[in-house]
Amino acid sequence: MNFFITATDTDVGKTFVTTSLLLALQRLKIKSIALKPVQTGCEKIHDKMLAPDVAIYCSAVAENNIQPCYSFQLPASPHYAAQKENQVIDIKNILSYIKQYSCDYEIGLIEGAGGIFVPLNQQETMLDLMRQCNLPIILVCPNRLGILNNILMNIEILKANSLTCAGLILNFDKKDDEICKCNREYLQEHIDIPIVAIPNFSATNAIEIASDYLQDFVQDYLLSYIDNSLPENNIDTKLDTQFDREHLWHPYTHALNPLPTYPVISANRHLIHIEGKDLIDGMSSWWCALHGYNNSEINRAAIKQLSQLSHVMFAGLTHKPAIDLGKKLLELLPDFNRIFYSDSGSVSVEVALKLALQYQQSSGKDKILTVLGGYHGDTQGAMSVCDPNDGMHAIFNGVLAKHIFAPRPLCRFDQEFNPDSVAEIESIFENHKEKIAAVIIEPIVQGAGGMWFYHPQYLQILRKLCDKYGALLIFDEIATGFGRTGKMFAYQYANVVPDIICIGKGLSAGYMTFAATLCQEHIAQKISHNNGVFMHGPTFMANPLACAISLKSIELLEKSNWQENVMRISNTMKKHLSKCKSLPETLDVRVLGAIGVVELSEYIDIATIQEFFVSRNVWIRPFGKLIYLMPPFIIPNDDLIYLCQVIFEAIQHKKYKGASC
Repeated sequence: MNFFITATDTDVGKTFVTTSLLLALQRLKIKSIALKPVQTGCEKIHDKMLAPDVAIYCSAVAENNIQPCYSFQLPASPHYAAQKENQVIDIKNILSYIKQYSCDYEIGLIEGAGGIFVPLNQQETMLDLMRQCNLPIILVCPNRLGILNNILMNIEILKANSLTCAGLILNFDKKDDEICKCNREYLQEHIDIPIVAIPNFSATNAIEIASDYLQDFVQDYLLSYIDNSLPENNIDTKLDTQFDREHLWHPYTHALNPLPTYPVISANRHLIHIEGKDLIDGMSSWWCALHGYNNSEINRAAIKQLSQLSHVMFAGLTHKPAIDLGKKLLELLPDFNRIFYSDSGSVSVEVALKLALQYQQSSGKDKILTVLGGYHGDTQGAMSVCDPNDGMHAIFNGVLAKHIFAPRPLCRFDQEFNPDSVAEIESIFENHKEKIAAVIIEPIVQGAGGMWFYHPQYLQILRKLCDKYGALLIFDEIATGFGRTGKMFAYQYANVVPDIICIGKGLSAGYMTFAATLCQEHIAQKISHNNGVFMHGPTFMANPLACAISLKSIELLEKSNWQENVMRISNTMKKHLSKCKSLPETLDVRVLGAIGVVELSEYIDIATIQEFFVSRNVWIRPFGKLIYLMPPFIIPNDDLIYLCQVIFEAIQHKKYKGASC
């Protein structure tokens, strides 16, 4: 595992901190190395360039004597020092250098030159190197008057470039100085990053003393990255794929002749690592990995919770993660009052249906109204409200509860609302008003049932119909919640509030299977009238580990620029997926928030197109006639554009057709 050490400026003690960290790691028996890829101000002796920073590394750890990839005599900006010696710094060479010399170590410390915008050549800065390294960043800065602005700007720049700040080192700190103390307190209150303050030592053994100050930081934070980063040289890549094929049943596939699977070794940020290559993830692992993979802040939250309490039954007991998450959910969803935790999105739908039916028990209403093209999960109750004709559960129609279905909302999101689109559901309400207990619908976006985006006004009319006929309104936001559509929750486009809402997927950011059902107070009041009890209780309800992870995920989402990221993703997909409209095989292209869909005129051969996508280093999983993207919010624009280009190529070259076609 490597870390990139940068600073708010030059001459703020990066090398001192790097050497102190190196010594702290060595004292803990961690095989580690410090590397300085670019060094200016070197001394030339007998045609050999001697790097002063490497000499400091060697003063603490004698064997750390790897010379820089680029060494220059002039103590100036790297691009200018290189220019004076008729050289050009090439980032590709630096990446190879880092890989070559750090591969045999548990932790590598990669020290940059100056600050993050220091130019390496005429086109690229230190930030470009940091982005291509894609490593956790340790930011070094002096604790003095005026530094807060500089620190916070640097952190925002790192965040905007999808780089994780793993630690903030306040150098030259004066413990009792009023300004230094104020800076420390402000930073501790406003940023969720480990902070270490190191005094300004004048002793000859300053590095040894500083390493003592850094010991806890190394043990509590840096070493946790070793366990969670999964560097390739520590991974057992010998997967028994034959066993997998013969004994493990994958989703929606034949048991005897299953679709091909690709062995995943690890995942990091927006990349899935399979044997021999990295795949750009366009799926967010079925729409849940909002922050990508191996997020350091969520990892730390999980490790902290694991050390305290990973699970306890929720019957008769409670715990802080459940309470804290509940408070946060009611901040996001202030129109609701009661929260029922469960262990999957499908179960959260079961809970919603049972709540509605128990609420209506005395009225004799026992049918659920929904629309065609919907999908709500794979469990028994959830299947009964999925599309019975074109959905994936039609084979079970004979044993499922019989509910009422209206036509799919045909009023497109991006067109003017047509009042005629609600005529039939109005008629169904009137004809079945004595039986309809509730309506369940995916707001704005029908997901697995066809990736269809419909007009928000449809939901407004649905709310009025439910109120008129005494039916409850349930919104299934499992796929659409937590920013995916451009709103925190999709129903906010319509400015109406359901009685019950289901959330999942993005709730726990892909780390844990987890979901929740929230309802308004009148639901709880009526069900609990005369000592009524709601009869449901999953074993893993309110799992503390899932609660802690979900809370951290929501906090990350709130403090990130998720709206801007979703808008960026939306605009990029609109521009680049629209090129597919020129292909005769394309029926429709539609984009909403961070969801992009290309609908073809014929069904897709999954195995064929999947093989093509993997060969082009992307992970996209189509279904039916649809090729779609739901990437992590942190995906860089260049990679998103590449995903769009590969989809265009797949259609253009008919890579979606099976071999027999």
